[in-house]
Amino acid sequence: MKIARRVLLPLLMALPLLTCSKGDECNTCSTDTDCNAGFVCSKFDDGSMRCGGGTGATTCRVRQ
Repeated sequence: MKIARRVLLPLLMALPLLTCSKGDECNTCSTDTDCNAGFVCSKFDDGSMRCGGGTGATTCRVRQ
């Protein structure tokens, strides 16, 4: 059982990194080219640069 925990825990911790897509809305960026088509790199209220729609308000939920 301990072996399974040693293998399973790192896999579960790495899962968000493996499934994270780049350039989608709310992903971090430094220029517009870091964002997928339809999104632009914008500065948000928290000071971070993230991909957003560029029209209207974009709300991103991020971990602190």
